[in-house]
Amino acid sequence: MAQTSSNELSRFLRRLHAVREYTQEPISEDVIQDILEVGRWSGSSANKQPTEIVVIRDPELQSKFGEWGARPAATAGVVFLIVSGSEANAFDEGRLAERLLLGAAAHGLGSTVATLKGEGPAAAKQLLGIPEDRRAIFVVAVGHTDVEARRARKPNPEARKPIEQFAHWDRY
Repeated sequence: MAQTSSNELSRFLRRLHAVREYTQEPISEDVIQDILEVGRWSGSSANKQPTEIVVIRDPELQSKFGEWGARPAATAGVVFLIVSGSEANAFDEGRLAERLLLGAAAHGLGSTVATLKGEGPAAAKQLLGIPEDRRAIFVVAVGHTDVEARRARKPNPEARKPIEQFAHWDRY
């Protein structure tokens, strides 16, 4: 097995960025399962593991998610709806979302996090049979990156603050 240097891993992590445009190329079950395994091993507060995933592959359901504010979900190859116990689990939801993004990137896929808005969370819970006492707001859309659509977007020269504005040493 080839060794991966810390520099290579660091570059991989820095390359992770939101992808909102996808091709229609399907994602294999093996890849979906692997991304789920990466997510399953996310840390959580006191290891309570308060999150679960609903895997959405049905294009009609994905389109509804797009109508409810999570626009990238409408064209993604697969959508992961994060379900948790309450708003108190928001940090754990974020940790899981980031892990799913990294799992997708490890397979060369694009991904982004989106949120269901307005009636979306309640409608999704009803449509998918999610219990009323559960929270379902965050969506991770994953797919094969539509390179042409990404090239057509204008680059943002201010995508990242300089390190001097981002990090403060010992004091703010």
